[in-house]
Amino acid sequence: MLTASAVDAMLKAKGYSEGSLYIRIDKASKDHLITEEMAKWAHAVRLDANDQRHADEGSELPTEADAKRRIDFATSLAMFLFTLPARVSKGLAQ
Repeated sequence: MLTASAVDAMLKAKGYSEGSLYIRIDKASKDHLITEEMAKWAHAVRLDANDQRHADEGSELPTEADAKRRIDFATSLAMFLFTLPARVSKGLAQ
């Protein structure tokens, strides 16, 4: 659930605060802030969090590998949205 919250917070930090997380992910993709593939992965993270948040009895509990994949995505998204642009700006300034 926390990785979905992290995706949500990062999109909000980039100015995508209107509507649901679903809408914000799609808008970020359409605006080319993130790639279509990143949007697909973000939706997968969002849907997995929904299963846990709503305690769906038919949903399996996530495994350690599931958690690692979601954390990898959140980390990659943070690098793509914040770290890489900052490095590029710093490099250009030097």
